[in-house]
Amino acid sequence: MSVDWYRADGRPATSDEAQRLLLDVRSRLLAQDVIRVGPVVVVVSTWFTVIDQGLAANGRPLLWQTIASDLTMHADIGQYTTREKAARGHAEAVAMITDRLRRLVARANAGETWSGGHEGWSAAG
Repeated sequence: MSVDWYRADGRPATSDEAQRLLLDVRSRLLAQDVIRVGPVVVVVSTWFTVIDQGLAANGRPLLWQTIASDLTMHADIGQYTTREKAARGHAEAVAMITDRLRRLVARANAGETWSGGHEGWSAAG
């Protein structure tokens, strides 16, 4: 299996270039936001991966990845072919996660509980 390494502009990189890029973690971080809503803290980070994460529908390599993490989980939110799309995807992920957390915390503060499954939220009682 061959490994394809890339520069941030999508052009192929040599193995030496890829090694330098992989070691330079700070320069690969495009954006990072810490979302705090009530007691919940989620970190959303978007990175240049250097290694193709799989081809997009248009055949271009997926070189940027947005990840959301808290103390219990780590989730891949999106993968992108360009820096511009990654920046847009990061902003959209932050907005979506912030909105959902606000709604969940508001429900919890209103006394609703999560029963899981198809039942979803119900009034505490």
